[in-house]
Amino acid sequence: MPDALNTIDLDDAGWLEEFHHRGWTDGLPVVAPTPARVEAMLAHAGLGAGEILGTIAARSRSLSAQQAAANAVMAGCAPEHFPLATAALAAMLDPAFNAHTVMTSTGGAAFCLLVSGPVTRQLDMATRHNALGPGNRANAAVGRTLRLVARNVFGARTGEMDASSIGHPGKFTLCLAEDEPPEPWKPLRTELGYDIEDSTVTILGTEGPRQVANVLNPSPEGILTTMAAAMRCPATYPVGKGGQAVTVLGPEHAAALIEAGWTRARVREFLANASRVTPAEIEAAGVFLETDTQHDMTPGPDGRLPVVRGPEDLFLVTAGGHGAGWSAYIPVWAPTLHSLAVTRRVPAPGEGLPAQ
Repeated sequence: MPDALNTIDLDDAGWLEEFHHRGWTDGLPVVAPTPARVEAMLAHAGLGAGEILGTIAARSRSLSAQQAAANAVMAGCAPEHFPLATAALAAMLDPAFNAHTVMTSTGGAAFCLLVSGPVTRQLDMATRHNALGPGNRANAAVGRTLRLVARNVFGARTGEMDASSIGHPGKFTLCLAEDEPPEPWKPLRTELGYDIEDSTVTILGTEGPRQVANVLNPSPEGILTTMAAAMRCPATYPVGKGGQAVTVLGPEHAAALIEAGWTRARVREFLANASRVTPAEIEAAGVFLETDTQHDMTPGPDGRLPVVRGPEDLFLVTAGGHGAGWSAYIPVWAPTLHSLAVTRRVPAPGEGLPAQ
């Protein structure tokens, strides 16, 4: 894109084709980032054009607030969406997330966002039906902003710095808003150490979601054993190496667990243990165990290998609409050695740069 402090003049008839020609889109139409629209974004967030949201040292590039605002406009954000987008971008640029590797890997990771807190209601985000599907502007546009920034600011384009072998539709946008869980469960943000009044966004580099169906078994063990079966698939790269993951519990499954007295901690502990795999299971799927590599695949005392590094590496979210009994599992694209989830508090309008 042009320098953040410059503008270019294009006529109404040809600007979109010019943007496509220059490679500034993700293949879908975008909104023209006019100076007035960009300035409205910055004003709503209380940001100066030259303020820096973060840097990727390996690419010797930083992201200015004006660049972020321009890409947010292009993605379809309204000004009220921009504080959430800035928090997500700040999380993406935290060194622990390792955005350079996430953007470059052949594994084709998406920027998966988990949004928790009052902001989901303020922006009327989809938390129930189609929580991971189309139809909601905030979910779609905020998630898409990160992909456009990756492409236009940090050069993560196919054939250049994006080496995705296959990719998946989540690379367009993958933004999940939490449906506040029934009592006595507390929401994700408080489990991560934030206040109930806060809004947070957590980023993980992930593969695409897998729907998990269990429509007949009402027992907590039955529901979670089905989820663990989805997690254990050896075709998923982190299996046996220890990664992180997102488990999305739909209303029927969450209600069954809560009514049976299961805590969030107990659910995470059950899944971390039940998803452990033996070397024989991995090899039976035609996957060779790695030796003499950066991944330690030495079985533990139980003779098994981890899918997730530990219970704390499972991000448990309640979301989705009522149905027959649906949940979802979103695996990360690589072990924790390569990337860690990062959370940021969403600033209030006018508050400026996101804080940790």
